[in-house]
Amino acid sequence: MPADDHPFDALEKQFKMETLTDSPVTKIALDVIANIPLTWPFDKLAKLLKEHLAADKVERIRVMLETCMNEIRKHESEIGQLRDAMTQEECQSHETVFRDLVLDAARKAQNTRAKERVKRIGLILANAAVKPKPAEADETEEMMRVAMELSDRDIEFLKELIKIEGAMLQAQDHITRQTAHTKWEHGWWGARIDPEIDSVFSKLESFGLVARLAPPNNLNITADFQNRYVLLKKGLRFSTLVQEA
Repeated sequence: MPADDHPFDALEKQFKMETLTDSPVTKIALDVIANIPLTWPFDKLAKLLKEHLAADKVERIRVMLETCMNEIRKHESEIGQLRDAMTQEECQSHETVFRDLVLDAARKAQNTRAKERVKRIGLILANAAVKPKPAEADETEEMMRVAMELSDRDIEFLKELIKIEGAMLQAQDHITRQTAHTKWEHGWWGARIDPEIDSVFSKLESFGLVARLAPPNNLNITADFQNRYVLLKKGLRFSTLVQEA
């Protein structure tokens, strides 16, 4: 490349010549991360992306990274204690896992339209920064995938179910069918029949966050009955990960 070309300008020129099947944003993220030690000072990566890139997809990555950084700053003391308690090998392993998660989060963010979903990906990524076990990276990747798909309305329904069943699930492994059936009407939806309820909760069920309850045995085939759902541990965990500190 010409000597006076900025590295990012050269990258942009290269991307324009590549096929549409390639992802410029992913390559940019890979290039930046490859040249910056991605350890605890996470803000350097976001700063470079913010200053040199302005595409819409990169804007989503910026939103995700800034959300992640803002959340991480709230846990600086905890992260410092975690780092100090690690051996050099553990610290390197943690950084490697987190680096891979950043790349995965960047890919997911660039393919996510709604910024609120992008922010939730950032919150989940921030949570991964304070996890000492690399094995938990699988959960982080899965939760970020779920965050890509859930709308604000989906989250609203999930939070309402957590409001009425969350405390019980924190104290035990599961909620009995009878209890869940009774508690269901305590939600703002009450006992009414609404197709939106089935639409939203069927979606939440597809991600393993809730489970549909079998109808009461005393209902006959002609009964018009709103399906009811019970909160699962994964749903409670997801809600915890996308909440700001």
